[in-house]
Amino acid sequence: MKPTALLLLFLSLNAFSSEQPETIPEKTDQNGYVEPFKMFDDLYYVGDKWVSSYLIPTSEGLVLIDTLDSPYGRWIPNNIETLGFNPKHLRYIIITHGHSDHVGGAEYIQRHFDTQVVMSSIDFRLAKFTAKNSRGDNRFLAPKVTTFANDGDTLVVGNKQFRFYSTPGHTRGALSIEFNVTHQGETHKAFIVGGNGTNFTGLELAQQYVDSVKRIRSLSKTEPQVEVNLASHPHLAQIFERHAKESRQSNPFVEPQGFQAFLDVLEERGSKKLAQEQTH
Repeated sequence: MKPTALLLLFLSLNAFSSEQPETIPEKTDQNGYVEPFKMFDDLYYVGDKWVSSYLIPTSEGLVLIDTLDSPYGRWIPNNIETLGFNPKHLRYIIITHGHSDHVGGAEYIQRHFDTQVVMSSIDFRLAKFTAKNSRGDNRFLAPKVTTFANDGDTLVVGNKQFRFYSTPGHTRGALSIEFNVTHQGETHKAFIVGGNGTNFTGLELAQQYVDSVKRIRSLSKTEPQVEVNLASHPHLAQIFERHAKESRQSNPFVEPQGFQAFLDVLEERGSKKLAQEQTH
């Protein structure tokens, strides 16, 4: 065999051997799998045990908020089918921030269903950095962002409008989202805080976190007030406990006091973190 042919064969085999099959993790409790479920007439939970992901059907396709860590975000298309929808109708993925447990599945879903991705430009840079440093089974690529959302921007998809707020702290480009959901013909304002934890360092971010919580508090009390807490991690909004209380008479996810109590937790976290950073 000629040297050129040998080189081509070697390169071909090497390329083939470097390909990593996109395996879908086993749906087990140990892996954090949760059966998807309906929360409102136009809102569904498709996340896992630890991280939230929400599906919103509109008159012009589906919208997905956050995509879990890789490879667990690969459950989402099947979750969508389980709920009776077609993942091919996914029009937008909105990412709250650039940590892997929220953006890890976005590129996979985007690549398979040609979905547009919306996030802040600051946290897109974080997503690329996080993806570059991802390893092993958790390895992922950053998605291609089609729209960079800024403070006060809106995204209209059919009969749904999503309003974005820049709420830095948890990350520099955390994006909070406000939109309406319906239950038995009644409309309720829902809110997703873009980042909840204080697992960051630096006085600037700590101050931004405190300021963002104050701003969200003010926004939440503007009529109509926020009634639905869609936390980016389910335990912070008692998502599963509320789902277990589901009844025909009332929707357990509607509780204005619950959102204010959630902000109390974030306020306490922020104050503690700020005090720590001020002593450094």
